[in-house]
Amino acid sequence: MGKNVKTKRRNKILSAGKIIIAAALLVWVLSGVHWSDFVETKDTAKTYAIVKIDGQQVHVREGWFFNAKPREFPLEQIKPIPQSDQIRRRGFASTIRNIKIILVIPAIAGFGLCYLVISVRWWFLLRIQEIHISVWEAIRLTFLGLFFNAVVPGTVGGDLVKAYYVAKHTPRKAAVLVSIFVDRVLGLAELTLLAGVMLAVTALIGGSQASGAVSKAAPFVAIALAAVIFMLTFLLSSRFRKLIHLQKLYSRLPIAHHIEAAGDAASLYRKRIGSLVKAIAITFGAHIIWVGSIALLGMSMSLSTSWYMYFLYIPLIYIVGAVPLTPGGLGLIERLYVIFFATQGCSPSSILALALLARLIPILWSLPGAWVAVTGARLPRAEVIEAELGIDDDQADDIAH
Repeated sequence: MGKNVKTKRRNKILSAGKIIIAAALLVWVLSGVHWSDFVETKDTAKTYAIVKIDGQQVHVREGWFFNAKPREFPLEQIKPIPQSDQIRRRGFASTIRNIKIILVIPAIAGFGLCYLVISVRWWFLLRIQEIHISVWEAIRLTFLGLFFNAVVPGTVGGDLVKAYYVAKHTPRKAAVLVSIFVDRVLGLAELTLLAGVMLAVTALIGGSQASGAVSKAAPFVAIALAAVIFMLTFLLSSRFRKLIHLQKLYSRLPIAHHIEAAGDAASLYRKRIGSLVKAIAITFGAHIIWVGSIALLGMSMSLSTSWYMYFLYIPLIYIVGAVPLTPGGLGLIERLYVIFFATQGCSPSSILALALLARLIPILWSLPGAWVAVTGARLPRAEVIEAELGIDDDQADDIAH
């Protein structure tokens, strides 16, 4: 009992720390954002909100709210947008106001299609483990998991909810958990592969913008690739697990029998490598749709970013964003958008609008999961779910993140 109390206290401290980090990152992002259109001076590179442009004079506002003061600059002191003769840089409000709805609609539909494909992928992984549920049930549980991840932060993780309901169909609870783990690893592997392919394409395209993108993205791709290779080797190779003496480590733990069962379940994926390749193909299709949908959002805002930059940067943003530093990557993902996409012709204000839309649309798509939660069987408390799955608080926290 004392251990459970300490674990819950530790989890509360970790959650509070993640919220503080998220708030700090959001403040950092917002500090570089302009609500209204703005200009940048040539000599100091400072930015000012535009009041009006009157002939050769640019009237701006310096400061915030009650401290705002009017200033004027000659037109020749204002830095033009690269590869353009325009000086007016778009703020957050004008970016949203001028969005092209004709491109937003297919982007929204693309997110929904992506989640349907992901549902089929998980259903396929379950079938490899001889766990048979209908495709419709896999879709329902996927949206239920999305709902818990996106709309109900701080409660039971969406993956844990999916595992609980699928475990009702089989006594092989470890296999259910492994299917979810493999689902995540495949997603990470495919994102890394997509980023690696686009890194090569970008390098072949050449040019100053391409070379800058390659130098910025290459270290992230290398680290992600190393992590994926390790996870796949750990998952599929019993020899590798023996080589690094994991058995000696987990044999002393009270959950040793669960780890052994998970290892047996994982070996099925290695034996059925053809089926695993099909799951990888499904994953690749899902990510092409997903990144393409975000690219459509960027195009709807007329961001000055080449199409291949989306397929290079978006996978990296969400690979790094998967590190559980903040709840749902809040603040971290938005900051990564600004870091990767903040080119000279693309202001942080417009990038933030893209990042927020890319977060809002999945939240809206998760709302059908609320219907599943209401119409399905009543979900028990987290402690009951953990007990029925045969895991403890630490394992539940790992599944949730």
